[in-house]
Amino acid sequence: MKKKIMIVEDSSLMVVVINNFIKKSGLDVEVTSASSGEEAIRLYTQERPNLVFMDILMPDMDGITALEKIKEIDPNAKVVMCTSLREPCDEERARKAGCSGYIMKPFSSQDIRDALEENLK
Repeated sequence: MKKKIMIVEDSSLMVVVINNFIKKSGLDVEVTSASSGEEAIRLYTQERPNLVFMDILMPDMDGITALEKIKEIDPNAKVVMCTSLREPCDEERARKAGCSGYIMKPFSSQDIRDALEENLK
């Protein structure tokens, strides 16, 4: 069965960038996207992706709050935070909430490939 990946990002450009990096990895996966934390929670419940790449700064609900709510739905959810925030407290908060990885923007295709390899075993 195909693995499912969800990209949660309010920037359509970043969705395209992450999606292209996933395609370059050569994995045969199905990719969906959400543009807000609220939409991410709803889609996660419906789709149950194997891995989520989530931005922290988004309208209506930040990515860490969405991560916490997704973890309530599925404690085994794998969520990699992708952010430009350079505050150590944000990474600490994301890790306490149970993220599976933390990637700083601008990231490379290798960063995405590493996250895929680590989380889709």
